[in-house]
Amino acid sequence: MARLGWSVWDWFKNRGSDMTKMSIGAAFSETFAFLKANWMQMLIWVGGALVVVGLLGFLVLGSTFSAIALAPNDPSLIMSAFGKIFLFALVAAVIFYGVSMLIWRGGMHPGEAPNFAWAFQAGPALAFGMFVVMIAAYIVIFIVMFILTLIFGAALGGMGAFSPAALESGGAGAIGGGAIILMIILYIAMIVFLLWVQGRFLVAGPVMANQLTRNPVTGLGESWRLTGPSQWTIVGFYLLFTIGVFIYALIAGMIFGGVLGAILGGSAVGAMLTMIVMAAAVYLPIIMISFSMPVGVYRAIAPRASGDVFA
Repeated sequence: MARLGWSVWDWFKNRGSDMTKMSIGAAFSETFAFLKANWMQMLIWVGGALVVVGLLGFLVLGSTFSAIALAPNDPSLIMSAFGKIFLFALVAAVIFYGVSMLIWRGGMHPGEAPNFAWAFQAGPALAFGMFVVMIAAYIVIFIVMFILTLIFGAALGGMGAFSPAALESGGAGAIGGGAIILMIILYIAMIVFLLWVQGRFLVAGPVMANQLTRNPVTGLGESWRLTGPSQWTIVGFYLLFTIGVFIYALIAGMIFGGVLGAILGGSAVGAMLTMIVMAAAVYLPIIMISFSMPVGVYRAIAPRASGDVFA
């Protein structure tokens, strides 16, 4: 019996031996270490993906939007546009998730030849897995909101909060203020919950890339296990990262947009050049850092998982 107890304890100890309590500083350090070591590869893959997606968008959607502008009240054109937008979004997701797999695999295993067949199967599989996860998260939010609505509605009704006397005595304002405060609290709770869900599955892609698997269940399950000890630290890191990216995009967009707008004078060609420069100077770096972040967290919580290939 004692031997069995020690075996169970050793099993749990060994299961946790490849996990580390993450610090936000370590996550940032590993994120930018990966970016520094792989920026050229990422620039090629992400830049190429942006060009391909941009061309596809122009070919698939360009004529559609022109037709809608000429006949804005034609329902058949609007339905056709929705179908083409969905198709374009699906193809774009396949391309970007496939490229992300190529980046993560190449960064964690440098010198290995790109495995396109695996990447463009594993990428869409991960995209579908995350889609199912987020749908489940929104269903949970809907159920909780529905239950809270029933509870608070019954409570207010039971207290006679909506009676004429309560309304005449200023109860409507109190109810309105309380409802607003409750909505704000619920909205913040919903954002935190979604950040928590995304944080728990943040390293699913790097797990799949490191193990060279096409099975999203493997990546999602391992991500859930690895992120457990550091789940709220990851939420804080995710929040700081999102705020930093927003501030950078806002400031860089104002600078580049204002300077180029003043130089090019607002012509159609100038607007096109401004969009190209903005994409290269603002959005491309953000995308590259976003691709680096999951591997940074993966390395911070499981340092033995992918070796020290970009330390």
